[in-house]
Amino acid sequence: MTDMPNDSVQYYKKRAIAHILLNRPDRYNSVNHDLTVGFIQGLHNAKWDDEIKAVVISGEGPGFSAGADLKGIVSQTAAEIEDYIVMYYATIVKKIIHMDKPVIAAIHGAVSGVSLAFALACDLRIMDEKTVLRYPFINIALGPDGGAGWLLQRLVGYSRAFEIITSGEKYSASYCYQIGLCNKVVPEGEALSSAMTWAENLAEKAPMAMAITKRDLRHASISTLEENTIFEAREQKAALESQDFSEGVSAFMDKRKPIFTGK
Repeated sequence: MTDMPNDSVQYYKKRAIAHILLNRPDRYNSVNHDLTVGFIQGLHNAKWDDEIKAVVISGEGPGFSAGADLKGIVSQTAAEIEDYIVMYYATIVKKIIHMDKPVIAAIHGAVSGVSLAFALACDLRIMDEKTVLRYPFINIALGPDGGAGWLLQRLVGYSRAFEIITSGEKYSASYCYQIGLCNKVVPEGEALSSAMTWAENLAEKAPMAMAITKRDLRHASISTLEENTIFEAREQKAALESQDFSEGVSAFMDKRKPIFTGK
C-alpha cells in the first residue's frame, strides 16, 4: 500500500494495476474533503507511474459511495460549495476521463450523488447484482453536480437521463445494464475481483494504443465525423511509428504473444 494524505482513500499497487479504495465505510464512503484529496492523489499516483497499466476504483464496506457527506455541506455557504464543486469534484472527473490508462469502477451496494459522476467518468463499470443507483439530488431540492448529469445524458440520452434524475428513485443493476450504464453485472461480492481480472487483461494490451483509443472515443463525443477522422488519423500516425506496433506485427507473424512496452 502506498502512503496517502489520510486514511479516507487507500492506494494499492498490484503488479500493473492500481487499486484506489474509497475508505470511509462507517459513512458509506460519503465524499468529504479528506476523501476528495485522497482520491485526487490516488489518480495522480496512477497517472504518473509508468508501471501502472490499468486502474480499478472501488469502495470499502457496504457500498461504493453514498455521494457527498451532507454534514460537511450544511456547514458551508452556497458560494463555497459552488467553488468546491468546480475545484475538487470536477478535478476528479477530469483526471479519470483524461487518464491515458483504462479505469474500471467496481460497484457494489449503493452508488449515488456526486459519486455517480466519478463512476460514470470511468471507462468501464461492473456492478454486482445487489447494486442500486440513485440520483437523490431532486429529493433535497438540488440538481446534479460534479458532471453527474452531463455524463448520464451522454450515456443514455436526454429523456432517459431526465427521467432518472427527476425520479429520485433507486435503479437496479439489471436495469442499469439494460440501458447501458454498466458493462457487466456479476454475482454479489464479485464486482472487485471481476474488475481486477478485467484490468489485468487490459494491462497486457499496448499502452499507447489503449491511450489513443480513449482519446479517440472522448474526442468523438465533442466533434463532427470529419473532425474526428482527422484526429484519429493523427493519433494513428503516432501508433504506426511506435515500437509496440512493430512488436505487434512481428508477434502476429510469428504466432506468439506480443510483449508491449509502451514505446
